[in-house]
Formats: sequence, C-alpha cells, structure tokens
Amino acid sequence: MKRHFLLALAFAALAAAPAAGAPDTIRIAVIHTNDVHGWIFPQPAEWNKADPERMVGGFAALANYVKAEKEPKLVLDAGDWFQGTPEAYFSSGTAMAECMNAVGYDAAAVGNHDFDFGLAQLERLARSLKMPVLGSNIYQEKDGQRPSFITPMVVKEVAGVKVGIFGLMTRNMRELAFEENYRGLRFRREADEARDMVRQLKAQGATVIIAVSHLGFMDPKMAPFEDDKFLAGEAPGIDLIVGAHTHTRLAPAVRDPRSGTLITQAGSKLTQVGRAELEIDRATGKVIRSSDALVDLWVDRWGQDPAVEKLVRRYQDAIAPIVDVVVATAAVSIPNARLGEEPIGDWMTDCEREWAHSDLAFHNHGGIRMGFASGPVTVRALFELMPFDNHMATLTLTGAQVRAIFEQGVSGKAGMMQVSGATMRYAADAERGKRVREVLVGGKPVQADARYTVATTDFLVRHGDGYDPLGSGQGTKIAPAILRDVLADCARRQGTLRPGPGGRIVKEP
Repeated sequence: MKRHFLLALAFAALAAAPAAGAPDTIRIAVIHTNDVHGWIFPQPAEWNKADPERMVGGFAALANYVKAEKEPKLVLDAGDWFQGTPEAYFSSGTAMAECMNAVGYDAAAVGNHDFDFGLAQLERLARSLKMPVLGSNIYQEKDGQRPSFITPMVVKEVAGVKVGIFGLMTRNMRELAFEENYRGLRFRREADEARDMVRQLKAQGATVIIAVSHLGFMDPKMAPFEDDKFLAGEAPGIDLIVGAHTHTRLAPAVRDPRSGTLITQAGSKLTQVGRAELEIDRATGKVIRSSDALVDLWVDRWGQDPAVEKLVRRYQDAIAPIVDVVVATAAVSIPNARLGEEPIGDWMTDCEREWAHSDLAFHNHGGIRMGFASGPVTVRALFELMPFDNHMATLTLTGAQVRAIFEQGVSGKAGMMQVSGATMRYAADAERGKRVREVLVGGKPVQADARYTVATTDFLVRHGDGYDPLGSGQGTKIAPAILRDVLADCARRQGTLRPGPGGRIVKEP
C-alpha cells in the first residue's frame, strides 16, 4: 500500500509540473487604443518631418496589426470612440461600432464624449458592440443600479490565466458634457470603485487585474485632479491601467513606485496603438514583469485589412458629396499648436467676435481639434476642427470676470483659453491664482468694474471645462447658430484664410 501511495504522489507531481522544456512564465499582449474620436481611416502624418504625406492609422491598419500579434492577446479601448470626424458624426457613431466589431475588441470603456449624442444613442451603440462596454462607476440615480447596457467588469481566460478587467469613467462630467446627455446618472469616485472592483475580481479567481480608465494623466501644467497616477496609488492590486482622456502619449509608460502598477496611454486619433506585455508566473498566475510600447500604425508597414478597408471606404464615400466641398483656401498653414496661443484659435475667435460684434470672444483650448493645412479648406476640415454641435452664445462680463477667465486659463487643467479683442501677459511660475500680470481689452487696461460684451459657446456658458465666470455673466443668450456654421460662413467671406494677428497671450520670460 505504501509503495502504491508513493507512486500515486509521484504521478500527481509529474502531472502538475510543466512539461520538460516548457517555460515557467506566460506572456500576454494587451493591445490598447484610446480617444479614437472617429478616426476610422488613415491620415497623412503631418508631424513626420521626413515624410509628412506618409499615411498612418485607421482601423484597417489596426486590424492587420492585431492579426500579426503572435502572443495570446487582449484588445482593449479606453473610451471616446466616435465624436470627431464626419464619418462618425453623420452615422451617429455607427461607423465606429462596426469598425470596432470588425477588429475584434475584447472590451471597451465609456468616455465622456461617448455621451455627446445622448444616453439613448449611447445605449444603442453599446448594444450593437460585440464586446462588453465597461463603466463600473456609472450608476442610475433612480435605483442605484448600473445601466443595463453597462458591464462593470469581466473575467476573461487568456492562455489559461484568469484576467479581470474593469472600466472607470471620469466623474467630472459637469465640466465635460451637457447635463441632458447623461441625465439620471451619477458617477462614483473612481478610486473607491476601483478598490471594490479589485476585491470582486480576485474573489472570482482573477490573478491579473486591468483597469480600462477614462480618467486622464495629469501633467505639471494642469490643475490637480485624481488621475491614473492617483488611482494606481489608491487602489493597489491593479497590474495595468489602460488610460485615456488627456490624449497623452506615454512613451515610456509610467510605473507607480508603490503598487508597481503600469500606467499606459496611446495618444489619440488612432495613429498609434499601445502594446503592453505582461509576463505571468505559470504557477501563481500573477504578473512578475510588465512593459509597454507605442507602435506607429504605418499603412506601408502593416498594410490594411481588405474587409475593414472596404467598410471604412463605404462610410467615406457616403458623405463625400457633403464634406469634400471647398469653402476657402488657407494661404499658409494655420496650426493647432496645443500650447499657449494657437493660430487656429486666433482665427476662430476673430470669426466669433465678428459674428457677435462684441468686445471679446473666448474659445476653449479643448474645443479646438485640428488646424488647417495650407491649400483648400473643405467642409471636412471644418468638421474636424469643430466636431461638436456647440451653439453661439453672447453675454456681458465685468473686467474682474474677464481677468478670472484668463487666470483660470493659465492655471487650470483645461488648457489655455483662446481670445479675440484682448491681450494678456502672465508669469507661468507665479503662485496659482496670481499669474496674470496684465490684461488689455481694445488696447486699454481692463477695468474690474467695467462691462464687456463677449461671444463664446453654449458649452462654456454652461460651465464647460469648469469656466464658471462664463456661466455667471449677465444677459446670456444662446443663439440658434452653430459655431461650425459661423466658421464656415466666415471662411467663405474671407476666401483666403490667414491667422489673425498674434501676440495675444504672452508668457513672461
């Protein structure tokens, strides 16, 4: 009996051990995208000085990249799927959903712009997707339950490893979207929700935990907020955060020094894809090493999946008669600089002020999505510049409120406020709240108790991007005119476009 017992133990040990020569670790690739904003097609890599016409990005290239992956894999998206291009706009996001289904994502989180067409349309899109739509901290006010089309978390088995995945949505929706587009929902604090998700996923047997997060990555120029770095420190047990929202290119990825959590984000507009690699101990199922790299989706390198390319082309051809119409010509490039004063911001605010015959015009940095290349300016270019259906608004502000807007622009997380009719000088290194040194309106120093007429958008007068002074003006009127149409009319009248006079925002040395 003793001999048979020892033989049984020996055979059990052999069965449990890896086969001779088998590795003692497992590698899983996590292919991740974020903030695609409707860019289903490739585009010229204007940032590539060596060859600015080289085509990059799009779902057909991504599909080939995914197929080329040799390791067991997951494909994840961290939100803001569709709002940004005419293809997405005119299809109300359906083009994006079909492309994501064709690529074969495993899960996708919800972003703030995924609410832009309203809650009912978001639900329709979510139900059309073939993957779970994640948003663990999204709850209904009426009953405290999550919406039925939202999945808080999912456990997927990859190469024998149980991987727990959950999604998080920024709770700062008051500053990011119109209330009617998410009415009836509340958003729980992200770190609190994450701790619960980690516990629940581990209870379900997950040994690897991934958060797909639409919180953002704070840089030193932003006003403080609870971002993915905060999440990694406050919710231990997360192996990988697939991030979004701030359009940050994290190359290299960032590792939290306390928890070891790897934080990633892959820019925006699907010109790059992130590839995280998790090395997992075969015996315990736990991550022992992790890394991440951003990969350019060069069309001439990866090619395009024929079926996905055909799908994309169908949507492009359907709207070509509308969007390929030339409305003006840009004499020079009018770029979206993304830092400080933007040439395209000067042009836009000049058009807005002209429309309103006002003293000032303000436009938020985050509401400027593209610039104009030199040459023909089409309806498509105007859509890509301003993809949101924001209406024009007029109001009156005091000089003190004007100064407060500038102060917030040089100190806040929303980026520099663009302006027409004023100049502002500031010291970036001064104490927050005391950075603005001088404001001139119409060439004269701003007077705290004087009143100035202002043109802007309904998004900003409804406290968008947290600009409360614009929401506290007098005599606010929201016009039927949509800003994009105002800009199109302005472009047609001008015929030949040039950036307006610069020097409106001056940083002290």
